[in-house]
Amino acid sequence: MSAMSEVTIMPVANLPARAGGLHVVNEWGRGFAQWWLSGLRDAVPARWREWAEGEARPVMTLWRNGDSVTCRLTSAAGPAEIRIPLSRFSVATFERWLTEQGVSREAVTVAPMISRELFFLRELSVPKAAFGALPRILDQDILRRTPFQLPDIWHAATAVGEESDGVVPMCHWIIRRDRAEAALSELGLASRDVDCLAVTDANGEAVPVITFRTVSDEDPAWALRAVRLLAVAALVAVLLGLVVFEWRQASVAAALEAALIEARLSAQSGRDGMDPAARLFAMKADTGVLAVWDELSRILPDHTFLTETRIADGTVTLSGFSADAAGLVRIIDQSPLFSGATLTSAITTDANERKDRFSILFKLRGARAARPAARSRPAP
Repeated sequence: MSAMSEVTIMPVANLPARAGGLHVVNEWGRGFAQWWLSGLRDAVPARWREWAEGEARPVMTLWRNGDSVTCRLTSAAGPAEIRIPLSRFSVATFERWLTEQGVSREAVTVAPMISRELFFLRELSVPKAAFGALPRILDQDILRRTPFQLPDIWHAATAVGEESDGVVPMCHWIIRRDRAEAALSELGLASRDVDCLAVTDANGEAVPVITFRTVSDEDPAWALRAVRLLAVAALVAVLLGLVVFEWRQASVAAALEAALIEARLSAQSGRDGMDPAARLFAMKADTGVLAVWDELSRILPDHTFLTETRIADGTVTLSGFSADAAGLVRIIDQSPLFSGATLTSAITTDANERKDRFSILFKLRGARAARPAARSRPAP
């Protein structure tokens, strides 16, 4: 007997009665999980998926062989087989044998093989987009097109061919519960002792057709590993982002420090020959741009607004409009920061603004004769 072949199973044969709101929520969550895992599987390249899947879940197929029961375990360690006399065969017996093989019962899929003649088979063509609702579709199909009642049977659908134009050919397996229990009792088992029912295909391989336990509903190994890999990748990305951020900050800080050092050296070289006290006094004596703007905002009347302001080498040039342009010279000269205010051009009346256009030049009190850099800023 060959090892169990891989097929797609749509499990709908849950042992507990499927009723109540809790079941609806459970089915919805299960359908969403299957849809998400299906999308993830389609998005992941085949080679990556094979690498992520790693070792497959061990499977033990068993069948009656005359007066004995043959058990075959297929796992990553290789196949193992044992024949147990029917009179001595029980759940405890094959569990001990599994333990001897280095695996536990909970980690193994137990699939007894029964006759295909016990099943009622129907052929289906199911769109791939309807896989999430397939259990409900099969239930309705049972009630409308077969004489069976859902509490009396177990049923499931398996893919039997390749997808074509988004449609998958499937086989609907239906078996009466009493027939299945009778077949299992011949092996000394009950439905609660196994994970699925299997049959033999044309090549003599075991094919699971009815799933009892939620083995296929659980997240498969490849999905769990893929989620772990995604989590690790996210953690690595976060750590890498922090490292890059710190490196960038350090680079910016180093560049600023280098610029400050260069500026200090430049200022120092430009003021050679001055003692520290004189250099500090000169720096303090300079009138800043902000101080100039504050003083202009304080002394200029409300009917005056500026169109241009130039500050260079201790000299300020103002241009703008005012209702009393001639009086601005006196106002500026009265400021403790400004001196020597003069008109640089004739006062003209602007027809649009209905005010006098002026241009005034004055100096900053205490400013040095030359500045290393000139500042020019248009008025807002």
